[in-house]
Amino acid sequence: MSINRVSGKPWKMEKKPMKRTGLSKAQRSSFEERMEQKRRMEEIKAREQALKEEAQARRQEKAEKIRSRRIAKAEKERVAQLREKLHQKVIDRRKRREKRNKLLNDH
Repeated sequence: MSINRVSGKPWKMEKKPMKRTGLSKAQRSSFEERMEQKRRMEEIKAREQALKEEAQARRQEKAEKIRSRRIAKAEKERVAQLREKLHQKVIDRRKRREKRNKLLNDH
């Protein structure tokens, strides 16, 4: 019986003992130590998750700001075009009026 637990096949992974009693004294840890380690890992994961959510919120805020700017710019251009179109109508109306007045004054 071999202590190594290594397969003769090079592509197979090294097996680890299933029970903690099978581990050497240096590898064993108490239940409290394992729970403390688990608690620390959960704190780290929670902190990482909070940072990710914060970064995601910043990205969404930035994207929303860009979207609102684009919408405002498009609305501003639309109003400017409408104003120009209405202004052109006023100019055309004045020209027609002047033409009519000119024809009336010439007779």
